[in-house]
Amino acid sequence: MNSQKETLEWVKTILAPRKISQLEEIILDRTLSGKLYREIAKETGYDPGYIKDIGSHIWQKLSQQLNCNINKRNLSFMLTQFSQGNTEVYQRQTQPNTTIAELDFPGRPLPFKSPLYVERLPIETLAINTLDQAGSLMRLKAPQRMGKTSLIHRLFGIAHQQEMQTVLVNVQQAEPAMFKDLDQFLQWICWVISQQLNLAPRFDDYWFEGAGSKMSCTVYMQEYCLNAVDTPVVIALDKVHTLFDYPDLASHFFSMLRHWYEQARTPGNWQKLRLILAYSTELTLSIQTHQSPFNVGLPVNLPPFTRSQISELAQRYQLDQVGIETNSTLDPLLDLVGGHPCLLQFAFYWLRLGYLSLEQLLAEAPTSKGIYGEYLEQLWIMLAQDKQLEQAFYQVLSSPKPIPLDAQTAHRLEGLGLVQLQGLMASPPCELYRKYFLTHYSE
Repeated sequence: MNSQKETLEWVKTILAPRKISQLEEIILDRTLSGKLYREIAKETGYDPGYIKDIGSHIWQKLSQQLNCNINKRNLSFMLTQFSQGNTEVYQRQTQPNTTIAELDFPGRPLPFKSPLYVERLPIETLAINTLDQAGSLMRLKAPQRMGKTSLIHRLFGIAHQQEMQTVLVNVQQAEPAMFKDLDQFLQWICWVISQQLNLAPRFDDYWFEGAGSKMSCTVYMQEYCLNAVDTPVVIALDKVHTLFDYPDLASHFFSMLRHWYEQARTPGNWQKLRLILAYSTELTLSIQTHQSPFNVGLPVNLPPFTRSQISELAQRYQLDQVGIETNSTLDPLLDLVGGHPCLLQFAFYWLRLGYLSLEQLLAEAPTSKGIYGEYLEQLWIMLAQDKQLEQAFYQVLSSPKPIPLDAQTAHRLEGLGLVQLQGLMASPPCELYRKYFLTHYSE
Protein backbone atom coordinates (compact mmCIF):
# COMPACT_ATOMS: atom_id res chain seq x y z
CA MET A 1 0.00 0.00 0.00
CA ASN A 2 1.51 3.22 -1.10
CA SER A 3 -1.11 5.88 -0.43
CA GLN A 4 -2.48 7.23 2.81
CA LYS A 5 -5.99 6.53 1.50
CA GLU A 6 -5.14 2.86 1.06
CA THR A 7 -3.75 2.73 4.60
CA LEU A 8 -7.00 4.18 5.95
CA GLU A 9 -9.03 1.58 4.07
CA TRP A 10 -6.80 -1.14 5.48
CA VAL A 11 -7.39 0.20 9.01
CA LYS A 12 -11.16 0.04 8.46
CA THR A 13 -10.76 -3.61 7.46
CA ILE A 14 -8.73 -4.37 10.58
CA LEU A 15 -11.35 -2.75 12.86
CA ALA A 16 -14.33 -4.43 11.11
CA PRO A 17 -17.11 -5.16 11.84
CA ARG A 18 -16.90 -1.98 13.91
CA LYS A 19 -17.35 1.04 11.65
CA ILE A 20 -15.28 4.12 12.35
CA SER A 21 -17.03 7.48 12.56
CA GLN A 22 -16.30 10.42 10.31
CA LEU A 23 -14.43 12.17 13.14
CA GLU A 24 -12.34 9.05 13.83
CA GLU A 25 -11.43 8.88 10.14
CA ILE A 26 -10.38 12.54 10.19
CA ILE A 27 -8.22 11.96 13.29
CA LEU A 28 -6.57 8.95 11.65
CA ASP A 29 -5.98 10.84 8.41
CA ARG A 30 -4.55 13.95 10.10
CA THR A 31 -2.39 11.88 12.46
CA LEU A 32 -0.91 10.01 9.50
CA SER A 33 -0.16 13.46 8.05
CA GLY A 34 1.80 14.35 11.18
CA LYS A 35 -0.68 16.80 12.71
CA LEU A 36 -0.89 17.45 16.47
CA TYR A 37 -4.06 17.00 18.51
CA ARG A 38 -4.44 20.75 18.95
CA GLU A 39 -4.15 21.27 15.19
CA ILE A 40 -6.81 18.61 14.55
CA ALA A 41 -9.01 20.20 17.22
CA LYS A 42 -8.70 23.64 15.64
CA GLU A 43 -9.52 22.22 12.23
CA THR A 44 -12.58 20.28 13.41
CA GLY A 45 -13.86 22.68 16.08
CA TYR A 46 -13.65 20.14 18.91
CA ASP A 47 -11.85 20.43 22.25
CA PRO A 48 -8.23 19.11 22.12
CA GLY A 49 -8.89 16.84 25.09
CA TYR A 50 -11.85 15.28 23.30
CA ILE A 51 -9.77 14.70 20.16
CA LYS A 52 -7.04 13.10 22.28
CA ASP A 53 -9.53 10.76 24.01
CA ILE A 54 -10.94 9.56 20.69
CA GLY A 55 -7.44 9.10 19.26
CA SER A 56 -6.31 7.11 22.29
CA HIS A 57 -9.33 4.82 21.90
CA ILE A 58 -8.44 4.16 18.24
CA TRP A 59 -4.80 3.37 19.10
CA GLN A 60 -6.00 0.97 21.82
CA LYS A 61 -8.31 -0.89 19.42
CA LEU A 62 -5.58 -1.15 16.79
CA SER A 63 -3.12 -2.42 19.41
CA GLN A 64 -5.58 -5.16 20.39
CA GLN A 65 -6.24 -6.21 16.81
CA LEU A 66 -2.57 -6.23 15.76
CA ASN A 67 -1.27 -7.61 19.07
CA CYS A 68 1.33 -4.86 19.47
CA ASN A 69 1.65 -1.37 20.86
CA ILE A 70 0.18 1.29 18.56
CA ASN A 71 0.18 4.94 19.63
CA LYS A 72 0.08 8.37 18.01
CA ARG A 73 3.84 8.60 17.88
CA ASN A 74 4.50 5.34 16.01
CA LEU A 75 1.18 5.06 14.11
CA SER A 76 2.47 5.87 10.64
CA PHE A 77 5.53 3.63 10.87
CA MET A 78 3.71 0.63 12.39
CA LEU A 79 0.72 0.75 10.03
CA THR A 80 3.01 1.02 7.03
CA GLN A 81 4.91 -2.09 8.11
CA PHE A 82 1.80 -4.12 8.86
CA SER A 83 -0.15 -2.99 5.81
CA GLN A 84 2.76 -4.12 3.65
CA GLY A 85 2.92 -7.45 5.47
CA ASN A 86 6.38 -6.54 6.73
CA THR A 87 5.92 -7.83 10.29
CA GLU A 88 9.48 -9.10 10.41
CA VAL A 89 10.69 -5.50 10.60
CA TYR A 90 8.45 -4.97 13.61
CA GLN A 91 9.70 -8.15 15.26
CA ARG A 92 13.31 -7.21 14.68
CA GLN A 93 12.90 -3.68 16.04
CA THR A 94 10.67 -4.35 19.02
CA GLN A 95 11.68 -7.82 20.14
CA PRO A 96 15.47 -8.15 20.35
CA ASN A 97 14.83 -10.25 23.46
CA THR A 98 11.96 -11.29 25.70
CA THR A 99 12.52 -8.43 28.14
CA ILE A 100 11.90 -5.60 25.68
CA ALA A 101 8.98 -7.48 24.11
CA GLU A 102 7.19 -7.40 27.47
CA LEU A 103 7.67 -3.68 28.08
CA ASP A 104 4.56 -1.52 28.20
CA PHE A 105 4.59 1.87 26.52
CA PRO A 106 5.59 4.47 29.14
CA GLY A 107 3.16 6.94 30.65
CA ARG A 108 1.07 4.68 32.88
CA PRO A 109 1.75 3.74 36.51
CA LEU A 110 3.97 0.69 36.86
CA PRO A 111 2.40 -2.49 38.26
CA PHE A 112 3.73 -4.29 41.31
CA LYS A 113 6.96 -6.18 40.58
CA SER A 114 7.50 -4.34 37.29
CA PRO A 115 11.09 -4.95 36.12
CA LEU A 116 11.30 -1.19 35.43
CA TYR A 117 10.49 -0.05 38.96
CA VAL A 118 13.43 1.71 40.62
CA GLU A 119 13.25 2.22 44.38
CA ARG A 120 13.95 5.62 45.92
CA LEU A 121 15.57 4.71 49.21
CA PRO A 122 15.42 5.26 52.14
CA ILE A 123 12.03 7.00 51.92
CA GLU A 124 10.31 3.98 50.35
CA THR A 125 11.52 1.73 53.15
CA LEU A 126 9.87 4.08 55.65
CA ALA A 127 6.67 3.98 53.59
CA ILE A 128 6.64 0.17 53.60
CA ASN A 129 7.26 0.05 57.34
CA THR A 130 4.34 2.42 57.89
CA LEU A 131 1.96 -0.25 56.57
CA ASP A 132 2.62 -2.24 59.75
CA GLN A 133 1.51 0.61 62.00
CA ALA A 134 -2.09 0.48 63.24
CA GLY A 135 -4.12 3.49 62.12
CA SER A 136 -1.20 4.97 60.17
CA LEU A 137 -1.40 7.86 57.70
CA MET A 138 1.02 8.53 54.86
CA ARG A 139 1.19 11.77 52.84
CA LEU A 140 2.58 11.04 49.38
CA LYS A 141 3.45 14.26 47.56
CA ALA A 142 5.16 14.83 44.20
CA PRO A 143 4.46 16.67 40.94
CA GLN A 144 2.45 14.84 38.32
CA ARG A 145 4.11 11.87 36.58
CA MET A 146 6.77 11.48 39.26
CA GLY A 147 5.69 7.98 40.33
CA LYS A 148 3.10 8.44 43.09
CA THR A 149 0.61 5.91 41.73
CA SER A 150 3.41 3.46 40.88
CA LEU A 151 4.52 3.63 44.52
CA ILE A 152 0.91 3.03 45.63
CA HIS A 153 0.82 -0.10 43.45
CA ARG A 154 4.06 -1.28 45.06
CA LEU A 155 2.72 -0.64 48.56
CA PHE A 156 -0.49 -2.49 47.67
CA GLY A 157 1.50 -5.47 46.40
CA ILE A 158 3.44 -5.64 49.68
CA ALA A 159 0.20 -5.20 51.64
CA HIS A 160 -1.31 -8.18 49.80
CA GLN A 161 1.72 -10.28 50.68
CA GLN A 162 0.98 -9.43 54.31
CA GLU A 163 -2.67 -10.46 53.80
CA MET A 164 -3.98 -6.90 54.03
CA GLN A 165 -6.84 -5.63 51.91
CA THR A 166 -6.40 -2.60 49.64
CA VAL A 167 -8.66 0.10 48.21
CA LEU A 168 -7.66 2.71 45.61
CA VAL A 169 -9.90 5.78 45.32
CA ASN A 170 -9.02 8.12 42.45
CA VAL A 171 -10.74 11.34 43.49
CA GLN A 172 -10.72 12.63 39.91
CA GLN A 173 -13.16 9.87 38.93
CA ALA A 174 -15.98 11.49 40.90
CA GLU A 175 -18.58 13.32 38.82
CA PRO A 176 -18.05 17.12 38.87
CA ALA A 177 -21.47 17.69 40.48
CA MET A 178 -20.42 15.62 43.51
CA PHE A 179 -17.75 18.16 44.44
CA LYS A 180 -20.55 20.64 45.12
CA ASP A 181 -22.47 18.37 47.50
CA LEU A 182 -20.71 16.94 50.57
CA ASP A 183 -23.34 14.24 51.13
CA GLN A 184 -23.10 12.95 47.54
CA PHE A 185 -19.32 13.02 47.60
CA LEU A 186 -19.02 11.11 50.88
CA GLN A 187 -21.54 8.51 49.73
CA TRP A 188 -19.51 8.10 46.53
CA ILE A 189 -16.35 7.57 48.62
CA CYS A 190 -18.13 4.95 50.74
CA TRP A 191 -19.57 3.26 47.63
CA VAL A 192 -16.08 2.92 46.06
CA ILE A 193 -14.64 1.52 49.28
CA SER A 194 -17.55 -0.91 49.68
CA GLN A 195 -17.18 -2.16 46.10
CA GLN A 196 -13.47 -2.85 46.45
CA LEU A 197 -14.03 -4.65 49.75
CA ASN A 198 -16.71 -6.78 48.06
CA LEU A 199 -19.41 -5.33 50.29
CA ALA A 200 -22.92 -4.39 49.15
CA PRO A 201 -23.59 -0.68 49.82
CA ARG A 202 -25.91 -0.25 52.83
CA PHE A 203 -26.63 3.46 53.08
CA ASP A 204 -30.17 2.93 54.36
CA ASP A 205 -28.78 1.18 57.45
CA TYR A 206 -25.94 3.54 58.31
CA TRP A 207 -26.68 6.95 56.77
CA PHE A 208 -28.72 9.20 59.08
CA GLU A 209 -29.75 12.59 57.73
CA GLY A 210 -30.10 14.04 61.22
CA ALA A 211 -26.52 13.09 62.14
CA GLY A 212 -24.96 14.95 59.21
CA SER A 213 -22.85 13.73 56.30
CA LYS A 214 -19.49 13.46 58.10
CA MET A 215 -20.88 11.52 61.05
CA SER A 216 -22.86 9.22 58.74
CA CYS A 217 -19.74 8.54 56.67
CA THR A 218 -17.69 7.89 59.80
CA VAL A 219 -20.28 5.44 61.20
CA TYR A 220 -20.51 3.71 57.81
CA MET A 221 -16.74 3.20 57.76
CA GLN A 222 -16.40 2.14 61.39
CA GLU A 223 -19.49 0.00 61.90
CA TYR A 224 -19.83 -1.46 58.42
CA CYS A 225 -16.69 -1.44 56.24
CA LEU A 226 -14.00 -1.89 58.90
CA ASN A 227 -16.19 -4.15 61.02
CA ALA A 228 -16.74 -6.48 58.06
CA VAL A 229 -13.03 -7.28 57.57
CA ASP A 230 -10.67 -9.18 59.80
CA THR A 231 -7.42 -7.80 58.37
CA PRO A 232 -5.90 -4.32 58.05
CA VAL A 233 -7.20 -2.22 55.14
CA VAL A 234 -4.94 0.13 53.17
CA ILE A 235 -7.02 2.92 51.59
CA ALA A 236 -5.16 5.15 49.13
CA LEU A 237 -6.89 8.38 48.13
CA ASP A 238 -5.13 9.40 44.92
CA LYS A 239 -5.14 12.91 43.40
CA VAL A 240 -6.70 14.55 46.46
CA HIS A 241 -5.34 17.90 45.24
CA THR A 242 -8.46 17.89 43.02
CA LEU A 243 -10.41 18.88 46.14
CA PHE A 244 -8.30 22.01 46.71
CA ASP A 245 -10.51 23.78 44.17
CA TYR A 246 -13.56 23.11 46.37
CA PRO A 247 -12.59 24.69 49.72
CA ASP A 248 -15.81 24.08 51.63
CA LEU A 249 -16.08 20.39 50.74
CA ALA A 250 -12.33 19.86 51.18
CA SER A 251 -12.30 21.38 54.67
CA HIS A 252 -15.06 19.04 55.83
CA PHE A 253 -13.56 15.99 54.14
CA PHE A 254 -10.00 16.49 55.38
CA SER A 255 -11.10 17.26 58.93
CA MET A 256 -13.02 13.96 58.88
CA LEU A 257 -9.89 12.09 57.75
CA ARG A 258 -7.95 13.68 60.62
CA HIS A 259 -10.66 12.45 63.00
CA TRP A 260 -10.32 8.90 61.61
CA TYR A 261 -6.56 9.06 62.16
CA GLU A 262 -6.95 10.19 65.75
CA GLN A 263 -9.59 7.54 66.48
CA ALA A 264 -6.97 4.86 65.79
CA ARG A 265 -5.16 5.82 68.99
CA THR A 266 -7.74 3.84 70.93
CA PRO A 267 -8.57 0.13 70.52
CA GLY A 268 -11.22 -0.68 67.93
CA ASN A 269 -11.91 -0.98 64.22
CA TRP A 270 -10.03 2.20 63.32
CA GLN A 271 -6.73 0.47 64.10
CA LYS A 272 -7.30 -1.67 61.00
CA LEU A 273 -7.11 1.43 58.78
CA ARG A 274 -3.98 2.61 56.96
CA LEU A 275 -4.53 5.82 55.00
CA ILE A 276 -2.47 7.09 52.05
CA LEU A 277 -3.10 10.59 50.70
CA ALA A 278 -1.48 11.23 47.30
CA TYR A 279 -1.38 14.74 45.86
CA SER A 280 0.66 16.94 43.52
CA THR A 281 0.85 20.30 45.24
CA GLU A 282 0.93 21.93 48.64
CA LEU A 283 -2.36 22.45 50.46
CA THR A 284 -3.70 25.94 49.71
CA LEU A 285 -6.75 25.76 52.00
CA SER A 286 -7.25 27.43 55.36
CA ILE A 287 -7.77 24.48 57.72
CA GLN A 288 -7.31 24.61 61.47
CA THR A 289 -4.04 22.92 62.42
CA HIS A 290 -5.77 20.42 64.70
CA GLN A 291 -8.22 19.49 61.89
CA SER A 292 -5.73 18.95 59.09
CA PRO A 293 -4.39 15.52 58.03
CA PHE A 294 -1.50 17.26 56.25
CA ASN A 295 0.58 17.83 59.38
CA VAL A 296 0.44 14.30 60.82
CA GLY A 297 1.65 10.90 59.72
CA LEU A 298 4.60 10.12 57.47
CA PRO A 299 5.48 12.69 54.78
CA VAL A 300 6.78 11.02 51.59
CA ASN A 301 8.09 13.52 49.05
CA LEU A 302 9.22 11.74 45.90
CA PRO A 303 12.35 13.42 44.49
CA PRO A 304 13.76 13.13 40.96
CA PHE A 305 15.98 10.14 40.27
CA THR A 306 19.59 10.36 41.38
CA ARG A 307 22.41 9.54 38.99
CA SER A 308 22.71 6.01 40.39
CA GLN A 309 18.94 5.46 40.03
CA ILE A 310 19.08 6.71 36.43
CA SER A 311 21.91 4.29 35.74
CA GLU A 312 19.88 1.47 37.27
CA LEU A 313 16.86 2.34 35.09
CA ALA A 314 19.05 2.40 31.98
CA GLN A 315 20.33 -1.06 32.87
CA ARG A 316 16.74 -2.30 33.30
CA TYR A 317 16.08 -1.17 29.73
CA GLN A 318 19.30 -2.91 28.64
CA LEU A 319 20.48 0.08 26.63
CA ASP A 320 23.86 -1.58 26.20
CA GLN A 321 22.09 -3.94 23.77
CA VAL A 322 21.74 -1.03 21.34
CA GLY A 323 25.23 0.32 21.93
CA ILE A 324 24.40 2.96 24.54
CA GLU A 325 26.55 2.92 27.63
CA THR A 326 24.98 4.08 30.87
CA ASN A 327 27.76 6.50 31.81
CA SER A 328 28.84 9.68 30.04
CA THR A 329 26.98 8.77 26.82
CA LEU A 330 23.70 9.71 28.49
CA ASP A 331 24.94 13.02 29.89
CA PRO A 332 23.32 15.16 27.14
CA LEU A 333 19.97 13.48 27.82
CA LEU A 334 20.28 14.03 31.56
CA ASP A 335 21.15 17.68 30.95
CA LEU A 336 17.90 17.95 28.99
CA VAL A 337 15.40 16.10 31.23
CA GLY A 338 17.19 15.77 34.57
CA GLY A 339 16.01 12.96 36.83
CA HIS A 340 12.34 13.05 35.80
CA PRO A 341 11.27 9.34 35.91
CA CYS A 342 8.58 9.53 33.23
CA LEU A 343 10.65 11.56 30.76
CA LEU A 344 13.56 9.16 31.22
CA GLN A 345 11.32 6.14 30.64
CA PHE A 346 10.05 7.61 27.37
CA ALA A 347 13.59 8.22 26.20
CA PHE A 348 14.90 4.81 27.26
CA TYR A 349 11.90 3.05 25.70
CA TRP A 350 12.44 4.58 22.26
CA LEU A 351 16.21 4.15 22.44
CA ARG A 352 15.85 0.50 23.38
CA LEU A 353 13.31 -0.02 20.65
CA GLY A 354 15.86 1.17 18.12
CA TYR A 355 13.29 3.58 16.71
CA LEU A 356 15.55 6.60 17.26
CA SER A 357 19.21 7.21 17.78
CA LEU A 358 20.26 9.25 20.80
CA GLU A 359 21.28 12.09 18.49
CA GLN A 360 17.87 12.12 16.77
CA LEU A 361 16.06 11.97 20.08
CA LEU A 362 17.98 14.93 21.50
CA ALA A 363 17.52 17.02 18.36
CA GLU A 364 13.75 16.49 18.19
CA ALA A 365 12.93 16.33 21.93
CA PRO A 366 12.20 20.07 22.47
CA THR A 367 9.94 20.19 19.40
CA SER A 368 6.37 19.11 18.68
CA LYS A 369 7.70 16.28 16.50
CA GLY A 370 9.80 14.77 19.29
CA ILE A 371 8.92 11.92 21.63
CA TYR A 372 7.69 14.41 24.26
CA GLY A 373 5.47 16.31 21.81
CA GLU A 374 2.11 15.13 23.17
CA TYR A 375 3.13 15.57 26.80
CA LEU A 376 4.48 19.08 26.21
CA GLU A 377 1.43 20.01 24.18
CA GLN A 378 -0.86 19.02 27.05
CA LEU A 379 1.10 21.25 29.41
CA TRP A 380 0.94 24.10 26.90
CA ILE A 381 -2.86 23.76 26.66
CA MET A 382 -3.20 23.82 30.46
CA LEU A 383 -1.05 26.93 30.72
CA ALA A 384 -3.00 28.67 27.94
CA GLN A 385 -6.16 28.34 30.05
CA ASP A 386 -4.70 30.53 32.80
CA LYS A 387 -2.94 33.65 31.56
CA GLN A 388 -1.64 34.58 35.01
CA LEU A 389 -0.04 31.16 35.41
CA GLU A 390 1.29 31.31 31.86
CA GLN A 391 2.90 34.70 32.45
CA ALA A 392 4.50 33.60 35.71
CA PHE A 393 5.97 30.53 34.02
CA TYR A 394 7.35 32.67 31.20
CA GLN A 395 9.13 34.83 33.78
CA VAL A 396 10.65 31.72 35.37
CA LEU A 397 11.87 30.47 31.98
CA SER A 398 13.29 33.84 30.98
CA SER A 399 15.34 34.31 34.14
CA PRO A 400 18.89 32.88 34.40
CA LYS A 401 18.37 32.36 38.13
CA PRO A 402 15.48 31.40 40.43
CA ILE A 403 12.80 34.06 40.91
CA PRO A 404 10.20 34.53 43.70
CA LEU A 405 6.55 33.68 43.07
CA ASP A 406 3.46 34.04 45.21
CA ALA A 407 2.61 30.85 47.10
CA GLN A 408 -0.46 29.83 45.10
CA THR A 409 1.21 30.29 41.71
CA ALA A 410 4.41 28.59 42.84
CA HIS A 411 2.59 25.52 44.13
CA ARG A 412 0.34 25.23 41.08
CA LEU A 413 3.35 25.27 38.75
CA GLU A 414 5.16 22.83 41.01
CA GLY A 415 2.16 20.48 40.94
CA LEU A 416 2.33 20.44 37.14
CA GLY A 417 6.03 19.63 37.39
CA LEU A 418 6.96 22.85 35.57
CA VAL A 419 9.11 24.38 38.31
CA GLN A 420 11.27 23.26 41.18
CA LEU A 421 11.05 25.28 44.38
CA GLN A 422 13.43 26.34 47.10
CA GLY A 423 10.99 28.01 49.42
CA LEU A 424 9.04 30.14 46.95
CA MET A 425 12.04 30.67 44.63
CA ALA A 426 11.21 28.97 41.33
CA SER A 427 13.36 27.67 38.49
CA PRO A 428 12.75 25.20 35.62
CA PRO A 429 13.38 21.58 36.65
CA CYS A 430 14.98 20.77 33.29
CA GLU A 431 16.16 22.41 30.07
CA LEU A 432 13.52 20.60 28.01
CA TYR A 433 10.84 22.97 29.31
CA ARG A 434 12.94 26.06 28.75
CA LYS A 435 13.72 25.14 25.14
CA TYR A 436 10.22 24.02 24.19
CA PHE A 437 8.13 26.72 25.87
CA LEU A 438 10.34 29.70 25.08
CA THR A 439 10.07 28.71 21.42
CA HIS A 440 6.27 28.68 21.72
CA TYR A 441 6.18 32.00 23.57
CA SER A 442 8.19 33.62 20.77
CA GLU A 443 5.81 32.39 18.04
